[in-house]
Amino acid sequence: MRIDTGQITDKQIKSWNTYGYVYCFSHLKKNISQYIQSVKEIESLNKKNRKSLFYYEEVEGLPKLCRIEKFLEDNKFLKKQILGEDILGYINKLNSKSFYLYKEKINIKFPGGSGYSAHQDATAYHKLKGHITCLIALTEMNQENGCLYISKLKNNNELLSYDKNGCIEKSLDKKLLWQPIIMSKGDCLFFNSYLPHKSEKNISNKERKAIYLTFNLRSEGNLRDKYYQSREKSLNLNTDRISTIGHFKGKKLFR
Repeated sequence: MRIDTGQITDKQIKSWNTYGYVYCFSHLKKNISQYIQSVKEIESLNKKNRKSLFYYEEVEGLPKLCRIEKFLEDNKFLKKQILGEDILGYINKLNSKSFYLYKEKINIKFPGGSGYSAHQDATAYHKLKGHITCLIALTEMNQENGCLYISKLKNNNELLSYDKNGCIEKSLDKKLLWQPIIMSKGDCLFFNSYLPHKSEKNISNKERKAIYLTFNLRSEGNLRDKYYQSREKSLNLNTDRISTIGHFKGKKLFR
């Protein structure tokens, strides 16, 4: 469901409860330029002067930045916005419950950058009772540059069949009806743990960039530090991954 910013209506809450996602048109348009500039500042930080985790993939034989994790402490503007009314405040209102930030990342697809196999986020966070993710478009997101695709199923909070990598079984992936989420800078997509989603390779000549913010129920505790400790252990055991599940289609080089 596509909505404008403003007060959350009963119709919007019903859409969230039924399908597990809400698309907010121009939700952050008023200051998206500051979001974009803040991400550029993080990208320019020297490894010795940052807490952010950088991950690279091989594109046409060269290392290209494809993900930044754990950037909250590296930018005051983004920290204030993420934990403010437009994002965390919106999530609390949408669910009538309170949430903590669980993890934050920036996904970058340079021309030729790889996509992600079909999956549900719940496979990555088994210990959580439920969570919600906010996707912020920092560039145009379309079918050429590797936008997100979702499968609109009635939300029953159940996992679909998945393989050893935590991805939806390929035979089931082919049966699902997928729709592209075309986004403009400043648009947001809020979705829950069970919404099937995926993305394809960037075949355009421009980079595609988006922020993904994941929140857990406040009743489960402030788990961000524990998550990143656990993530580090997981990636040390699975050196070919950039996430706790094996959904990334590219070749990770180093971090």
